[in-house]
Amino acid sequence: MANMAEPIEQSESAAEIMDREGSKNFKLFQDSVHGVMRFHPLIVKFIDTKVFQRMRNIKQLSTTYLVFPAAAHNRFEHSLGVCYLAGEVMDELEKNSPNVWKEILPDPKESEAVKLAIQIAGLLHDLGHGPFSHTWEVFVQACGGDWDHEHTSCALIDLMIWKSEDGKEPIQRDDNLTELGWLFKAEFNEVNKYIQFIKDVIIGVTQDKIKEPKRAFLYQVVANKFNDIDVDKYDYFLRDAQHLKMNVSFDYQRLIKLCRISYDDNKMSHIAFRDVEKYSIQGMFRVRADLHIRAYQHRVVKNLEIMLIDALKEADAKYLVRGLRLSQVHENPAIFATLTDSIQELLLYSEEPELESTRELLDRLATRNLYKIVGEWPLKVAQSEEEKLQNRAPKGLNRKILNELEEILEGKYALTQVGVNQGKYFDPLANVKFFPKHERRMMEGNVPQMKMELPFFKVLVFKRGREEDNLEDLKKKAEDFLKTKGILFLNQGQ
Repeated sequence: MANMAEPIEQSESAAEIMDREGSKNFKLFQDSVHGVMRFHPLIVKFIDTKVFQRMRNIKQLSTTYLVFPAAAHNRFEHSLGVCYLAGEVMDELEKNSPNVWKEILPDPKESEAVKLAIQIAGLLHDLGHGPFSHTWEVFVQACGGDWDHEHTSCALIDLMIWKSEDGKEPIQRDDNLTELGWLFKAEFNEVNKYIQFIKDVIIGVTQDKIKEPKRAFLYQVVANKFNDIDVDKYDYFLRDAQHLKMNVSFDYQRLIKLCRISYDDNKMSHIAFRDVEKYSIQGMFRVRADLHIRAYQHRVVKNLEIMLIDALKEADAKYLVRGLRLSQVHENPAIFATLTDSIQELLLYSEEPELESTRELLDRLATRNLYKIVGEWPLKVAQSEEEKLQNRAPKGLNRKILNELEEILEGKYALTQVGVNQGKYFDPLANVKFFPKHERRMMEGNVPQMKMELPFFKVLVFKRGREEDNLEDLKKKAEDFLKTKGILFLNQGQ
């Protein structure tokens, strides 16, 4: 490898540098969902880092794997799939909308750079997941924290590109680039500009924050805040369904082939689909609901998740990672990047006396001595006026309310909400843009007769101990508390 302490000639691309140094120009990966995937050498360099390889040891579906043993896939392969699909979508958009593409990205070099950056965003979008994927976010929230994995993904990207001391905020200048950072600079030249672009694509940009309306479609590929249709969902719907042995009722390849770039009346660009694909897209949202009902929110899955979170909470202040509580490790990206699902075994086989309660819970989890479910409380959750105006689906109870309710019930019961909707939007097709076969104009996607009888929410109640239950008294306390939050049980009327 060349000495990366010296700047690389800007005339050489990363591919040319790596090829000159004996690296293969592109690399093929065989995937169970997409078949053969071909990746740019800079993407391969990102893959071949400790930070990225860590995702081989983070289960995609967390405790769902403990109920569905074939669902053993990890964040690693999902991230490769999203990267691949991001490239496929960008290629199809350029092919299907050549004139619009050239109008938006007239410089061929910039066009290729943007396509590569979108792929890198797809590759790194889940980099910031903690152990057990989304369960770690619930754990941090249960400890009173406010954290999401997307922002940690961005912090870990900085860790890959810039030299940093023990996870501290790195100095972002050329003489502080890592080896990977120099290769990134060789490909993109403007490091800060493209790193920020990649971060924005990962986090997702809402319409009101778009600085260049004609480039808005770029933020609809990986994390689509406009209508929730993006390659992240294409991959995890397909991958999860495959490992769960569930049939999928939408053709993602056809959707990709039949998309193009179109402008709305405000000259905001969108990824639009052929009008005949309305039913296919509706099928995609039905797949989402089906996965939640049958797998993600299976009540044994939720029971196991609660027990795992309880075990982590017990260990939070007692098992420090280089001086940080488990619920605070995300504050230092370098330390956070050392955590994987292996934390469960480290705690289970620990010997410290203060971790005895954690070991007991993890032992119960391993031997299937689970909490007893003692109640299911359906909720009446209506759209707020603001949600109606924004076509937003109601969310039900947040973790803060559930934490308060658990305190009222003196910690004897563990509560979790299960709820199913079709995504963030009440009518998922309302924000989708469509186009007729032989016309450039776009059509709105609202199809009222296709709305489903969703969402629904209910609270599952699990008993932590073995004491006798007064379920009527328990339910009355919960009802009285939730009324103060404007939430009623389903049998309570309006």
